[in-house]
Amino acid sequence: MKILYVTGMADPIKDLLRGKKDDEITHAFQFFKPWHMLVQRGHQVDFVVASNFNEQIDIKVDWFSERNIFANIYDPPSELPWYLRVFRRIRRFIKLVYYTNKAIRTNKYDFIYCKAFYEGFAGNILANYYGIPCGMRAMGTTLNLDFDKYGVFLTSLKHPIEYITFKLKKDFFLMTDDGTGGDKVYNYWKPNKKKYDYLFWKTGIEFKELADLAVTVKIPSHSYLFFAARIEDWKRHDRVLKVLRILHDRGTRLHLYFAGSNQFKGYFENLSKMVEDLKLTEFVHFMGAIKQDDLRFMAYHAVANPFMYDISNLSNVFCEIFSLGAITIGINDGTLDEYIENGKTGFIANNENEVADIVEKILSGQYETQSIRNQAISCSREKMLGSDVRFKKEVELIERHDPQRR
Repeated sequence: MKILYVTGMADPIKDLLRGKKDDEITHAFQFFKPWHMLVQRGHQVDFVVASNFNEQIDIKVDWFSERNIFANIYDPPSELPWYLRVFRRIRRFIKLVYYTNKAIRTNKYDFIYCKAFYEGFAGNILANYYGIPCGMRAMGTTLNLDFDKYGVFLTSLKHPIEYITFKLKKDFFLMTDDGTGGDKVYNYWKPNKKKYDYLFWKTGIEFKELADLAVTVKIPSHSYLFFAARIEDWKRHDRVLKVLRILHDRGTRLHLYFAGSNQFKGYFENLSKMVEDLKLTEFVHFMGAIKQDDLRFMAYHAVANPFMYDISNLSNVFCEIFSLGAITIGINDGTLDEYIENGKTGFIANNENEVADIVEKILSGQYETQSIRNQAISCSREKMLGSDVRFKKEVELIERHDPQRR
C-alpha cells in the first residue's frame, strides 16, 4: 500500500534525518508509532512536509530514507508582524498544494494521511479532488480558548482553515482525547450531513519498568524539579519558575530541569530573561529535546514533576512518566482527575504556592512516595491503553483502504 503523509515536519522525522535511531526519538510518539508500524507491516510511507529544517541529512535507520521525503517545503518562522505573515502562509499553502499534487500524480497513492489543520487541509482537498481515500489526524486542539472568548461564529472567521476542515469529506477524522476538548470542537463545527467517522481516542503508552530504560543521562547530584514540554507559551514554564522562586524564598534551594524542543525564539528569550530576573540562573537548566527513556529517567528521580499548562495537562509526557511511577503534581483544572487521586497516585494543587507546599512536604518525608509510585503504576495499567493496541487500531483504519484487500 502507498501512503502519503501531508504534514508539518514532526520531531520524529527531524530526529531520523539527523541520524538518530528508533530508541532516540525525542517527541511525538503518537506520530512516530503508527508511521513506524505501517512501514514494518510492508507499506510505503512518503511525506510532503512544510518545515524549518534545512540541514545535512544523515539517516541511520534501514526502514526510512531520503527518497521518502517527496518534498520538504522549507519555510522557516518569521518575526514579521502578523499582517505580513499572512502572505507567507498563503505562499506556503500554494507550495503545499503544488507538491502534494505532484506527489499524487507521480506515485498514485492509495491513501493520504492529513496531519493537523494547515498542512492536512491541503492534503484533504487534493484527496477529495482525485477521489483518494484520506484521513485527518489531530493530536489535540487549542480552539476551545477562542470559543470561550469569541463564540462559535467569530472563531470560525478567525480560523477558517480549521472550520472548513471539519466540513470536508474524508474517511475518518481522528483526534486525541487529551483533555483539550476536541469533542466539543466537533460538536460546534461538524457538517450538517455526516461526511466522515469522527474518532476521539486516548493515546497509547509504551509501558516500561525503570530497569528497562536505555539511559544516556546521569542523575543530577542535587535535588531537582523536572518539567518536560516544548517551549511554548501555553505550556507555562513560567509557572514552574515561580514555584522554584517560592521554594528558594523559603530556603529550599532546589534545581529545575527543563526538557523540550525550543520552537518559539521569542518565548524562549522571555523565559531566559525571567530566569535572570528571578536570580535563578545557576539553578535552572535547559536540556533541549531528549530521548524518551532519558525523559522518563529524569522524571522518575525528580522530587516532583509539576504540570501547570493553560489548556490541558493530560499530555503524552504526563502519561509516560505517570505510568513509570514518577511523582506528579497537576494544577486543578480537572484534566488529570481520572488518574490523580490527591496524595495517593500523585497530587493536585490550585496554585504555585500549593505546589511549593507539596514539594516541601515530599522533601520532609510527610508522604510515602514509594506507595504513591506503586499506586500510580497500578492506575496507569488499569486506565491507559498500551501503545501496540492503540496504534494498531490506527494503522488498521488506514489498511481498510488497501486495494489488495478490496
